[in-house]
Amino acid sequence: MDVVYIILIGAGLAIMLLALLVRQKGTGNQPEIRTQRSAEKAELEQGIQRLAKQIRQEQTAATERIQRSNDELLQEVAMLRRRLEELENQRHPVVQAHDASITAGEEGNAAKGPSEVDMLALRERYRRVFELQGEGLSPDEIAKRLGVGRGEIDLIFMLAAKHEGRQIHA
Repeated sequence: MDVVYIILIGAGLAIMLLALLVRQKGTGNQPEIRTQRSAEKAELEQGIQRLAKQIRQEQTAATERIQRSNDELLQEVAMLRRRLEELENQRHPVVQAHDASITAGEEGNAAKGPSEVDMLALRERYRRVFELQGEGLSPDEIAKRLGVGRGEIDLIFMLAAKHEGRQIHA
């Protein structure tokens, strides 16, 4: 029995030694794992810092582009305002001359008299009727060609004769 105890004690000691060796090997790997993890963490932090730096640079470049574009647009607006002022200054004398010519034209029309203006308006409005009459067509033929009633054609000629009669007496 002594031999059995010695074998059991020896086996127990061997198991304890193996456990101790396995534990020391595991403890030896953990610092390597820790250093590997810390190296990966450091690389990740550096990558994040590079990315943040790149984003800041791109943001700065975009801000500068926007600022340049804004400055160019402001310069263009200022140039267009100056051009508008120049055109308005050039237009002002032309408008005054045009207004003066219109005023002179109105005074000339007032001198002609209302009956002459009415006759011109009548002749212009029914120009085609008077052209056909000038060609020698009868009122019936004029009415057929223009697609209007004979009474309307007679009325136009009667008004024209009435205005011409006023002009002769005036």
